[in-house]
Amino acid sequence: MITARDYALAELDAKRLPGWPPGLLKARGTAPAATPPADPRDRALGDQIIQGVLKNLLYLQWLTEHMTQRSLKRVDPVAQKVLAIGLYQLRFLSRVPPSAVVDEAVKQAKRVGHAHAAGFINAVLRKATRDSDPPLPDRTGDPTGYAQVVLSHPKELYGRLEKLLGAADALRFCEHDNLEPPTIVRLYRGISADALTAPEISVSPHQRVGMFIVSPARPTVLREWAQRGIAQVQDPTAAQVVPQLQIEPGQVVLDRCCGLGTKTLQMQERVGNGSVVAMDPAEQRMRTLRQLLERRRIGNVRLFQLGMLKDIPTEQQREFERILVDAPCSNSGVLARRPEARYFQEDRGIASLIKLQNRILEDTAPFLKKGGQLVYSTCSIWPEENQVRMAEFVKRHPDYHLIEEETTLPSFDADPTCYRDGGYFAVLERE
Repeated sequence: MITARDYALAELDAKRLPGWPPGLLKARGTAPAATPPADPRDRALGDQIIQGVLKNLLYLQWLTEHMTQRSLKRVDPVAQKVLAIGLYQLRFLSRVPPSAVVDEAVKQAKRVGHAHAAGFINAVLRKATRDSDPPLPDRTGDPTGYAQVVLSHPKELYGRLEKLLGAADALRFCEHDNLEPPTIVRLYRGISADALTAPEISVSPHQRVGMFIVSPARPTVLREWAQRGIAQVQDPTAAQVVPQLQIEPGQVVLDRCCGLGTKTLQMQERVGNGSVVAMDPAEQRMRTLRQLLERRRIGNVRLFQLGMLKDIPTEQQREFERILVDAPCSNSGVLARRPEARYFQEDRGIASLIKLQNRILEDTAPFLKKGGQLVYSTCSIWPEENQVRMAEFVKRHPDYHLIEEETTLPSFDADPTCYRDGGYFAVLERE
């Protein structure tokens, strides 16, 4: 039976992270099963460890260097991962006694074929139970160091945030990213909040009308609500995008990058006897959305597993009255929910995304009817993915003009009733 620690190690080993090549254990044939533990408590602990290590990775690596008195380059990456799990438990959790944390780390090293490192891991973690941390960078005197070590935000990311927001709000932004975001659901149209009932589940209203905070966020309950058409998990910032389309009953609309279909279903609520065309290149996402549509017996959504509109069969091509382009992006506005993305906010990666965003926009532009509206949205706060994209797009396409655009920053308030992620939308009209 898989343990919470082994589940966490398998998930972390699969990710590309700073200094940690992915798939080392898998390549050596010693990776634990990535199947979540059957016991819900162990699953919850495993998920907590995964998110905790991701959100505190740079701090844990800094602590590893201090406790080992070695540079990370001199510590085996698999041993680093085992140490990070143990150090996270020692510094942030209290459920497992320190002695048990050390003992489990040693056993884990042996289970994954690193018996030679067991003594080293034992010594390091025992030292961590006795010794205090060295002085941390000062928040005021060294905000870049504080963001990097204490808040685990790379200096390149912090530099971008400071340039955009100023030092004070840049640090508040980083602190927001390290919060545990609440689970928020949006009621489907015509559904009363009374339908959000489940044993031992607390439901409280969010300040955004029609949205509610759910705790604890049990996947089985959330999945049942989605399958029954009661509510779907969605952040308030993301939920405000589809209303900008001003969809009218009877229209034929396009969800250009539909993913798992959260916004597709929002659009479907509004078309009445119209229809939605949804497309995405990912087979698994398309399969999941198709199964949900079948379960809910929704027949006015057509799916295409495609990356580009030009590849839709000629007989299926048409112009749309409304188009949503929810573009792939850096995820810079949702780092609290996608913590590993904070380590990949460098210029080169964003430049590659911009090329993809431009390709998608150019591919989509011919398919909007004259007088129709296109909403471009991202979960990014970077101007080069947002305002700059729109300015350059309308310059290339004089038949399009910008009606409205808005950037939303993540909420800096820890109160879950006003929590939101960051993001952007722009409303364009074709003349």
